[in-house]
Amino acid sequence: MAKTLVGRSLSAKITMLIVLSLGLLALVTAGVTATILGANAEQRATERQEANMRVAWDVLHRYGRAARVEGDTLVMGAHALNGDNDAVDHVKALVGGTATIFRGDTRVATNVKNPDGTRAVGTTLTSQAVRDAVLRDGKPYRGRADILGTPFFTAYDPITDASGKVIGVLYVGIPAAQFLADLHEVQFSIALAALLVTVAAALACLAVTRRMFRPLGEMRGAMQQLARGELQVTVPGLDRGDEIGTMAKSVSVFREGALAKARADSEQHEVVETLARHLAALAAGQLTARIDGTFPDSYERLRADYNNALDEIRGAIGAIRDGSAAVHGHTAELSQASDDLSRRTEHQAASLEETSAAMSEIAGTMRQAADGASKAHEAMETVHDEAQRGGAVVRDAVAAMGRLEQASAEIGAIIAVIDAIAFQTNLLALNAGVEAARAGDAGKGFAVVANEVRALAARCADAATDVRQRITQSGEQVDASVRLVNETGAALERITGQIGAIGGLVAEIATSARAQASGLDQIDVALNQIDGVTQQNAAMVEEITAVSRNLESEADSLTQEVSRFVVDARALGRTEAPRRALAA
Repeated sequence: MAKTLVGRSLSAKITMLIVLSLGLLALVTAGVTATILGANAEQRATERQEANMRVAWDVLHRYGRAARVEGDTLVMGAHALNGDNDAVDHVKALVGGTATIFRGDTRVATNVKNPDGTRAVGTTLTSQAVRDAVLRDGKPYRGRADILGTPFFTAYDPITDASGKVIGVLYVGIPAAQFLADLHEVQFSIALAALLVTVAAALACLAVTRRMFRPLGEMRGAMQQLARGELQVTVPGLDRGDEIGTMAKSVSVFREGALAKARADSEQHEVVETLARHLAALAAGQLTARIDGTFPDSYERLRADYNNALDEIRGAIGAIRDGSAAVHGHTAELSQASDDLSRRTEHQAASLEETSAAMSEIAGTMRQAADGASKAHEAMETVHDEAQRGGAVVRDAVAAMGRLEQASAEIGAIIAVIDAIAFQTNLLALNAGVEAARAGDAGKGFAVVANEVRALAARCADAATDVRQRITQSGEQVDASVRLVNETGAALERITGQIGAIGGLVAEIATSARAQASGLDQIDVALNQIDGVTQQNAAMVEEITAVSRNLESEADSLTQEVSRFVVDARALGRTEAPRRALAA
């Protein structure tokens, strides 16, 4: 809908909105009318079915008042109703619609037709709501119901016997389509009337809105001409007192503003052209290019400011030109002095560099000597420690020899004991032989044992004698070893004392060499610092020399640049002389 309205005129948009509003109103009216008419139709159908039901009961009561069931036959008075379609047809002839007599829930007489055109006798009641209300509860039923697939406005009454038991149902009904035909005709008439009213209203609205918005179209044309730059256009509607007149006055204000802007643009263009011409002369060095004449009032201050700025620039350029010559002379002197100082500083830096290199070599030699003395001192301390450990070993060996000598003495005492035991054993063996001889033959065995014991005692005595001799020889050798070890320990103690004295001398030498190396290092550091400062001074002097030369070159360039400016009319013919002088 929004896309449909985009790009259309206001009259078309308003017409479409009115048509849509009328269409919506017609739809709402038709809906409300259909609802009201439907409710009225339902009410009238119910009232009509009540009347039709009374007519149907009147027809049945002609046969009698009491109803009963005999076998499968429903009887009213003395008349059997099964298959008696005259009664239902008579009801239809009186009130229209359809009528049916049910025995229980089975149709026994009806003018309701099957789809093939035959009477629907033998079919059963299908509506569960009717079954519950009439057959189960014994109450009448009024309302809509489908009969063999067709909607009807219906009325059902129970048929009871003398005891009040429901034995059948009496039905009358009208097809809903037949009853609602008038309602559909009314709805169609309302829809047609709404359509005609909507079309008439749309045409009238279109004509009115077109006439109403015609001044807006003229205003749009004027605004388009203003947008294209046609400022002489006549704005329509200025004499109107409504919103269009207000818009016309606003457009007129825009037109006057555009005219004022055009005049301001013309004046600005003239001023810009004049200012550009004089600025071009100023860029060419003509400081005498003042703006004479007058500017428009809004730009008169710009002309005065330009002339004042030109006078200030001319005075500044004259002062710069006079000062640049003096700067040129001073920079030449400063450059010469810087060159001389640079050469002297370079000679001094070279001498300091050679001195520093020689001092560095001496300091390196002293450091090597100090390192050698330190290493010798460390070696002497190591030898002294080894000698001390050797003395301790010798002392341990002497102690071991003493213990060995003591052990030899103890072994001698043990051998003496063994010798005494051997003597006693031999004496006992001799006594045993004497006693065995006295015993005669009975002591022969004991005599043999005594002989063996005596022989064993003799061998033990011999072995003890041999061991005593060997221990005696070992003791003499141990004594000799003890003397040699004692002499060795004394020699090691003398060597240890001499090594300690030598280590002290080497330590003093290392300390002195280390102190001398430290002093030389400090002297070397000081010389290096002096050399670095001298190198920095030389670099600074070179930078000053370079700056002086650059300053001299810049002064020459400044003089040449300033010389091209003409600060008065008389200097215009003399500008070439300073240039030739600077070039020389």
